[in-house]
Amino acid sequence: MKKKTKYLTIAALLGSAGLFTGSYLSFRASTLNLKKLVRKQRDIDFPATDPWVLEKRWYQNTKRLHRQIQTADGLTLRAILLPQAQATTKVAILAHGYHHSLEQMAPYAKLFYDLGFNVLVPDARGHGDSGGRTIGFGWLDRRDYVQWAQLMTQEYGPTATLVLFGISMGAATVLAASGEADLPQTVKAVIEDSGFSSVAKEVYYRMWSHYYLPAPSLMPLMTLFAKWQAGYAYQEGNILRQLLKSQTPALFIHGGHDRYVPPKAFSRLYHAAPMRKMAYFVPQADHVQAYATNRAKYEATIRHFLAQLKLV
Repeated sequence: MKKKTKYLTIAALLGSAGLFTGSYLSFRASTLNLKKLVRKQRDIDFPATDPWVLEKRWYQNTKRLHRQIQTADGLTLRAILLPQAQATTKVAILAHGYHHSLEQMAPYAKLFYDLGFNVLVPDARGHGDSGGRTIGFGWLDRRDYVQWAQLMTQEYGPTATLVLFGISMGAATVLAASGEADLPQTVKAVIEDSGFSSVAKEVYYRMWSHYYLPAPSLMPLMTLFAKWQAGYAYQEGNILRQLLKSQTPALFIHGGHDRYVPPKAFSRLYHAAPMRKMAYFVPQADHVQAYATNRAKYEATIRHFLAQLKLV
């Protein structure tokens, strides 16, 4: 009996150690951008067969200015500003996705530039040339985008017209920022493409559906690690709750075959949104593929949304 108890105790200790280790490694993989040290996440190189090759070449060769902010938690975040040749006070502020960098936004930068906007494209915290290694999943980044909007308002004046646009994690970022009380009144519209409604739900979904990890077992400890090392618990990142505090007109875009953010997140966000809103749902599109699926329709939808608000 004593031997059996001993084995059970050892098994329990090994199981606990495995759970602890698995939770910490899962936290590190999901929330710490360790690739940043070797800059693997930069989207600089692309083949001549890339469907966005013209936009990316334009992006690399267009005149750019550099901007930066200091965050409340001591990070230096960097961005590029693509100014119009003819002076305008319209600015589109773009937000890239998880484990990417500002180069990812080339097609969208060209889209908004052609609509007559100056275009500001930041590297998110923990990505690209910005400081930090902790990924904010849109939650920490929401405060950064309030600062970017404040900076653009200072630069272009109190009568400036700002539009926030984001894809995937960047979509969650701009939605969350729209619910902040100190977001400048110059922000007239928000456009999100493939955003999620909750950091906790998104982390859980990715672990369970993509990496086949036991999310129910790992998530409690992962949340503690996130609170300890990243400064926020996943459950705090309630994008939907932020959206409910917003009155900024919003356009919601999503693909019906999205394998990274389930379409029900789009439905949850859109139907709960209290502001003036518009939806563009592309049944055959995968994650952040609505633009590639039908470029003309995507561009026309954004133009129509902004025209309804008299922003173009």
